[in-house]
Amino acid sequence: MNRGIYATATGMIASQYALDVISQNLANASTTGYKREAVAFNDALVRELRGNGGRGPVLGSLGGGPSLQSRFTVFEPGPIQETGNDLDIAIRSSEGAFAVETDRGMRFTRDGAFTRNADGLLVTRSGHPVLDSDNQRIQLPEGPVEIGNDGLITSDGKEIARLGVFQGTFQREGDSLFTAPAAQAIATPDLNPKSIEGSNVNTIQSMVAMIEVSRSFEMAQRSIIQQDELTQRLIQSLQSQ
Repeated sequence: MNRGIYATATGMIASQYALDVISQNLANASTTGYKREAVAFNDALVRELRGNGGRGPVLGSLGGGPSLQSRFTVFEPGPIQETGNDLDIAIRSSEGAFAVETDRGMRFTRDGAFTRNADGLLVTRSGHPVLDSDNQRIQLPEGPVEIGNDGLITSDGKEIARLGVFQGTFQREGDSLFTAPAAQAIATPDLNPKSIEGSNVNTIQSMVAMIEVSRSFEMAQRSIIQQDELTQRLIQSLQSQ
């Protein structure tokens, strides 16, 4: 096996994976409450090189190319955008997410662009009922409704419910939903009423990263071609002897 080609091909696979992640982030640069994805790589295999047939002093090391170590979500806050909509709400800190009810059970989202459905329930734009701090659906009365910066929902000065904001170890499920089996309600959430949180994707940085990764992929591709040509020349020279 040609170790050089193998290590370079491993690098191309890593570059392709990074490109997929960057593309997903760019596709959601305008998605409300979206949290960007990131990846970390390490060396797949590092061989220690020794002289004298492996019994002598250490001469150096030979890497086997990068491999995926982890893929994770960056939860830093996105920009707050004021909308003036009474049912819009944004989380100012990096911690916490709103609880919603789905067909698969309770899920969490940072998308606070809420609305009232035909049954008077507070729901997301996808139609998922929003839950209060006691994991119950929020039934809104007729007329104007206000949401305070602590999540308290009132109408004509009367308390309706308290918006459920939970913290935990969130795992992405789709573009805007997360799971967190042991999530706990935050007693005093830090919210921004009549606003929504934008995506935390930096479009310019993502575009620069995409160009850099694309160039790295192209260089690796050229390297494989060159190594293959050198191998063919070596075989031809040996055959001519």
